[in-house]
Amino acid sequence: MRIGIIGSGAVGKALATGLARHGHETRIGTRKDEVDGLPVGAPSEVAAESDLVFLAVQGAAAVEVADGLAGELTGKVLVDTTNPLEVVNGSPGMFVGHTDSLGERVQRAAPRAQVVKAYNTVGNELMVDPNLPGGPPTMFIAGDSEHAKAMVADLLDATGWEVADLGGIEASRYLEAMCVAWVRAVRGSGNPHQAFKLLGR
Repeated sequence: MRIGIIGSGAVGKALATGLARHGHETRIGTRKDEVDGLPVGAPSEVAAESDLVFLAVQGAAAVEVADGLAGELTGKVLVDTTNPLEVVNGSPGMFVGHTDSLGERVQRAAPRAQVVKAYNTVGNELMVDPNLPGGPPTMFIAGDSEHAKAMVADLLDATGWEVADLGGIEASRYLEAMCVAWVRAVRGSGNPHQAFKLLGR
């Protein structure tokens, strides 16, 4: 696939590098001229020309970026990796939650995109090929389009993940809270190489 990644931070670079290892054509949408030697382009151009688009920006900027690219994202599958994280008095929390979520806000900002919340409950180093003891970890996803979720699930399955579908985009409220739990676990252990796993019979 042609995969576009909007955002040139640690998450964007990890996704671009990791997915390219699996044979996908990846490009980072950014205003920068160069990002660690990776293929780049203007965000609008990258969004328009990609088969699948990742939103990999800071949570505070996610809605504005999605709104600005709403036209180019029409009909596209948009993987929302963002989280509404904020730190208050040294403790991680969320600037939206319980009755709304950043995933839902992104979907409203780009109403003709098929938004799938995913990749937000793990650190960037494990987003592609998470080689951990105990077998493949579980990526929890949410979105209103079954087709879009199936497309993202296939990509996850091919890159080392099991997938648990939590339902519509409103389930982003729970995925985003899981990120806070992940951050607290990492802070407590000092080990960022951790991921969730759903077990059953």
